[in-house]
Amino acid sequence: MKRIYTILALCGLLLLTGGCGKQKPIVIIPNPVECTPKSGTFTIDGETFLCFENIDGADKSLMKIIRDEYTSTFKITPNLGDEKSARTNYILFKINAKPDNTLGDEGYTLTVKRHRVVATANTPQGLFYAFQTLLQMSYADQLAESKTITLPCAHITDYPRFAYRGAHLDVSRHFFDVKFVKEYLDLMATYKLNKFHWHLTDDHGWRIQIDKYPGLTAIGAWRPERKTWDTLHPVQPEEPMTYGGFYTKDQVRDIIQYAAERYIDIIPEIEIPGHCSAILAAYPQFACDDYPYTVAVGPYWPPKAIMCAGNDDVLTFYQNVLSEIAELFPYPYIHIGGDEAFNDNWQVCPKCQQRIADLKLADEMALQQWLMDQIDHHLQKSGKKAIIWDDIVSDDMVNQSTIMCWQGPDAARTAAKHGNDIILCPTSHCYFNFYQADPETEPLAMTGLITLEKAYTFDPVPDGLDKEQLKHILGGQCNLWTEFINTPEQAEYMLLPRMCALAECVWTPTDRKEWKNFSARTEYHRQMLKKHGFNCH
Repeated sequence: MKRIYTILALCGLLLLTGGCGKQKPIVIIPNPVECTPKSGTFTIDGETFLCFENIDGADKSLMKIIRDEYTSTFKITPNLGDEKSARTNYILFKINAKPDNTLGDEGYTLTVKRHRVVATANTPQGLFYAFQTLLQMSYADQLAESKTITLPCAHITDYPRFAYRGAHLDVSRHFFDVKFVKEYLDLMATYKLNKFHWHLTDDHGWRIQIDKYPGLTAIGAWRPERKTWDTLHPVQPEEPMTYGGFYTKDQVRDIIQYAAERYIDIIPEIEIPGHCSAILAAYPQFACDDYPYTVAVGPYWPPKAIMCAGNDDVLTFYQNVLSEIAELFPYPYIHIGGDEAFNDNWQVCPKCQQRIADLKLADEMALQQWLMDQIDHHLQKSGKKAIIWDDIVSDDMVNQSTIMCWQGPDAARTAAKHGNDIILCPTSHCYFNFYQADPETEPLAMTGLITLEKAYTFDPVPDGLDKEQLKHILGGQCNLWTEFINTPEQAEYMLLPRMCALAECVWTPTDRKEWKNFSARTEYHRQMLKKHGFNCH
């Protein structure tokens, strides 16, 4: 059945690209804004020159990335020159001397003719995306293992629909090493995603070095190594804490640099005030109660684990932690959690109730909003901005942080009408830890089903917003929570090729999206991903 589906999909692609073998297929993901196929091909060989124009010293890393990837992909060390000396058989990457307002900061044009390829953009980032498109145009020959790489002639004009195009990775439930994080960033770059949401802390492990609180990694980064998630048997004192890990600040700096070279901003997430068992295992004085908290060993978490909002030391702790995070990460945004903060303990905690009374707050939800506001104000002093999960959204909220909406369009509409910027990642379309096919035939995953076709129907724009409210929609992202994902291979399997669908949903205009055409292009990408060693569904 799968073979029949593949044949039908490829037949559909041939119809859309000219058919009959006369025109090489153009299998770009995400689909460009405009793509006009032309007759003929451009041949990449040992005589081809790479040329760069108007790229200053500050962006020389782009030239190195292109040269290195060119050599790795085509197995050819490129000749370097300029357009005048090369004359023919060259690929030129050129920054526009006068900006093209249509392209913005991330757009590009790519013209492939028989004797030359010219990519233009307003910024190095646009040229980087042009190069990703150029690489994808060679997929047909790469898959065929052709001795000659040829690109189909075409003219492409391309720019993104949304400025925020993200992918999330949870490294708390299961730790993923630096090598895999960089592979994840490479995948993002291939599909023109530009925001990496790095979920670094949760009940199951604290994953980043904080100098002022060494216990976070000495204790909070480790739990017993059990073959399966075990929620019925709590951690015992005699069990060795050998499963886990964390990133040193030097490793984080290395990853930040790697991401920056691929024009990806990193948004670290520090969970506040719930999902905090790993913190309380190391610093129990921050809890409302005297429960013996440990790093969680099951797929879920102690429902009452929450930091004491009535304890001034808790606020000081978060301010100190976030000051180190703000100093480390250059991107203005820091995610501060706010989801699933079950406030049972606050309801009976004398300190929390006193805080509510002193501040004349309505209830525990208002106490959480006050706490998040305090954190937000602290970040602003460091030149940073907060992103918060949509659990905090209400008709009467005062917080102006950016809201990340995972619970559906209702919260997104409320936040946008309130004037908050919003990022969409609803469980209905963007949670790639959910099953992607019949659970009877798939590895264990989180309850829920998001097929590739379902993921492709995602639209970050909820109904019911006026023109001004629509301006608050920054974009969308896919989320990969790892409760049931404990290896890089399994992470790849759950991510691919659904990441391709998400990428097209946040880049491509809606009138350029069509499922049959996308599924046909995806077959080429699926095969290429496997060829490069990725475990693609």
